[in-house]
Amino acid sequence: MKRLLSIAILLMIIVSCASYSTTRRTEPENIINAPIDVVWERTLEILPTERMTLKNVNKENYFIEAKKHITFWSWGDNVSIRLIPKGEKQTMMQFSTGTIWGWGDFGHEGRMTRNIFNRIKNASESSSF
Repeated sequence: MKRLLSIAILLMIIVSCASYSTTRRTEPENIINAPIDVVWERTLEILPTERMTLKNVNKENYFIEAKKHITFWSWGDNVSIRLIPKGEKQTMMQFSTGTIWGWGDFGHEGRMTRNIFNRIKNASESSSF
């Protein structure tokens, strides 16, 4: 019985859900120094280059849902992005990612979120607007 419990706990650790969101960071860390429409366009350009399929794109609410194709770590990551205007030339991005079934997180969700956020931030801030 003890061995069965140990195996069950190990499986729960290995095959688990994982998530990460930029809402864990302070607001200034999520600010992109570019107008919301520039950030919107750069986001739509960059996500497909990250092996993501856009599932729901709602410009009225500046909201995007996407699915990252299957990775070694998981059956695929669900991504949601919300852009919030902060004045005329700044945008706050709320970027969340998660998976229900995976081979543990091992920091994958956080690294992926930070990397894609930084790509979008760099591309948006280097655009002439």
